[in-house]
Amino acid sequence: MRRKFITAVGVLALSGAALAGCADTASNQGGGSTEEGGSSGAADFPNGPIELVVAWSAGGGTDVMTRAFAQSAEEHLGVPINVVNKPGSSGAVGWGEIAHSTEPDGQTLTIVSPEIGFMEEQGLYDFGLDDFTLITLINQDPAALAVKADAPWDTLEEFLEDARSNPGEISIGNSGPGLAWDLATTAIEMESDTEFTHVPYDGAATAVQAVLGNTLDAMTFSIGEVSAQVEAGEMKVLALAQEDRLDALPDVPTFIEEGYDVDTGTFRGIAGPAGMDPEVVEILNDAFVDMAEEDVFVDVMESNS
Repeated sequence: MRRKFITAVGVLALSGAALAGCADTASNQGGGSTEEGGSSGAADFPNGPIELVVAWSAGGGTDVMTRAFAQSAEEHLGVPINVVNKPGSSGAVGWGEIAHSTEPDGQTLTIVSPEIGFMEEQGLYDFGLDDFTLITLINQDPAALAVKADAPWDTLEEFLEDARSNPGEISIGNSGPGLAWDLATTAIEMESDTEFTHVPYDGAATAVQAVLGNTLDAMTFSIGEVSAQVEAGEMKVLALAQEDRLDALPDVPTFIEEGYDVDTGTFRGIAGPAGMDPEVVEILNDAFVDMAEEDVFVDVMESNS
């Protein structure tokens, strides 16, 4: 199990690095670019509404961020950007459509995360990184371990001690087998000698409702997925999976400072199907970089981090 986990996280990091490089070298696309620069299609791009596919359910952090992103970006592209949720099979439904059946004309894009870089290797997706054109990195988030505000655990150590005493009895919601937040839960188990019951969800919104409804004990998703509930006093975060504390949550410790080497999270970026025209990629990337300072988008990012 340890080898599989380390391999997956290694690919996750490489996937993040690949997307991060897109902002500087939009025309040098691995797996997803045409070899000859430019085409007549770039001259009139975009020539209609752009569809932006979210492979997760509505209401979660990815969905909220995507809608803010679309609202800001469409002003820079001059066309509507329609967000469409296509959840199912741990992201395979929405991303599979982009990978297998979408024209590479830039009119249909998707929000991607590290899973596109390693799930094929695990036999969970029938597509991989080479089936996409990576365009722009949007953000990076650490994993957060969150519980209901009135849960019996006030500290990470109380939570882990209970888990050690009752193996498998504490349920943790995450994004499904092999996905980023499932791997985060696995990392917690490996570092703390605990065992949890993993419960998959096609988005954080349903996991949040399960925690609030007392049908789920805890959840590991990005901090942005639970920030509204934490601010409202409905949930609390026991620890963050990164090296330093967040300025926005100065009282929340990290796993590392508590003695557990858990430093993991996710990124979100924009991608399209393989074979996109590099000039179209550059048009999109330039627009997305320009809109990164838009108030609508900045406000959402700040309130969800």
